[in-house]
Amino acid sequence: MAFSKPKPAFDRDRALRARPEHAPAVGREESDDGGVTIVIELEPRKWLGWLAGSKTVRRSFRLDKLGAEVYDACDGKTTTRSMVRQFAKKHEISVAEAEISVTQYLRTLVSKGLVVVAVDREPQKGGK
Repeated sequence: MAFSKPKPAFDRDRALRARPEHAPAVGREESDDGGVTIVIELEPRKWLGWLAGSKTVRRSFRLDKLGAEVYDACDGKTTTRSMVRQFAKKHEISVAEAEISVTQYLRTLVSKGLVVVAVDREPQKGGK
């Protein structure tokens, strides 16, 4: 019996069609160098909430100029593919380089809770 690798949750093309958007932020502060500080509220893990005596924890994240550019493009309407192309054009780099940079940075923003990603559902087999 042959084993095959499980399929990823979604493939590269589907990921590039995704539309990242900001998670609700409670604060934003621009800096003179083009960067930005984003403040969000997170639900703490049970043990941390018990220690902190609070139901929410505020965290702030400092984004440099390029990070702020990617973050600001996350409007819930623009696809990742469009963000990559715009980034490549603006910074005069190849689309391949921009794809690596933008998608890795988006992963970081998602892992920090600053961005959520809307992914289109795959069409169901049989035309439904």
